[in-house]
Amino acid sequence: MLATYLELWRQKPVLRRILVVSLFADIAFGALVPFVNFYLSDELKAPAHVTGFAFAGYLAVETLLKAPFGALSDRWGRKAVMLLGLLIAVISTSLLGFVRAHYAVMLLFPIAGIGFAAFFPTIAAFVADYAPEKHRGGMIGILNLSYLTGLGVSAAVGFLLHHKAGTYRHAFFFTAALLTIASVLVLAFLPSVKGQREEKAKPKTHFPLRPRFVRLPALSRPVFILAGIFAISQFAASMQIPVIVPYAKQVLHLTDLELGLGIGLSAGALALVAVPVGRISDDIGRETALRLALVSATIALATFPLARNMFLLSGLGLLIGFAWLLAFPAALALVSEIVTDQERGAAVGLIYGGQGVGAIVGAPFGGVIAELTARILDSREWGLRIPLITGAIALSVAFLMTFWLSYELSRRPVEVEESEP
Repeated sequence: MLATYLELWRQKPVLRRILVVSLFADIAFGALVPFVNFYLSDELKAPAHVTGFAFAGYLAVETLLKAPFGALSDRWGRKAVMLLGLLIAVISTSLLGFVRAHYAVMLLFPIAGIGFAAFFPTIAAFVADYAPEKHRGGMIGILNLSYLTGLGVSAAVGFLLHHKAGTYRHAFFFTAALLTIASVLVLAFLPSVKGQREEKAKPKTHFPLRPRFVRLPALSRPVFILAGIFAISQFAASMQIPVIVPYAKQVLHLTDLELGLGIGLSAGALALVAVPVGRISDDIGRETALRLALVSATIALATFPLARNMFLLSGLGLLIGFAWLLAFPAALALVSEIVTDQERGAAVGLIYGGQGVGAIVGAPFGGVIAELTARILDSREWGLRIPLITGAIALSVAFLMTFWLSYELSRRPVEVEESEP
């Protein structure tokens, strides 16, 4: 099976170019998002609710604009929208390196979100355009490979810059430089028009009739349910944003060096299996893969507050990473297969937008319940654990919603195409 993907990799050089562009952008993104968190929480000493609302503002912009930018890429082309997003991100991240007030960070961070809202759904739709349907999960897995490689590199470089300079601000200049390189690569190497997405000729078959589900519009119930699943999942993940740094340092007593090393090693290990895990949904089915991912993440998040051993903590972190590697390609491959080709960008944007909705609510909610629990129980440690427990409950709800999704998909009308003799 792996040989099939290697052959597709050789046959479609555009996928290699997309991976290089995605890698530079993901290294930049991997430096920006966590180090805004560190910059606010650790350097500017902003309280948890300020960090939560800063991320809520960033994610609100992404939520509102991902679907419109996806639809725009269906009309203007993927390349133009990616370039627009990268330009906005370069300007805003450059300015972040010069500010010291957390209110200025809260303003510029959402502006950067506009750029990423344009870039990430569009590049995912770009991969879906060129990947054959039966191998789409594995091909979308290259975006996970890119993201995790970028996260590992950015974490190591960012902590090194902080160690040498005593500030996290240099990570923002590092981000702007990488986004500039990504812009040049998009301009020079990616096609301006969409290529041939799939073979136009109907495959020959020995059967006289071949059933096929009718493609749906982007604004359809299954797409909204899938977006809802991702919204709840992201709600569970984003609740951890305001508390993850204090939890790591105050409860687990980890140092900056240990954090950087742990993130880098975990990201590297997950990057090695990103494409093989992504293609699991090609073998077992998109909906089954989603359920497996959500069950794995629920177990890991529920167990995390009880773990003290570093090996167990690392294992749970890897299990959460596995769930993400499995769910992301499965969901994007599924939505790209059930909607019309002309609305693929809009549908992918809606899925990303669903993530943003969950993040908008999850980030401040995590900070608020952590502070309230700490006051009520007079325990800072339990305050930092409650978002983890609440997140596991939310993931259980998302798991149950996958059965609703399957029911709605089974109700799609079926068209019958005559095959060639």
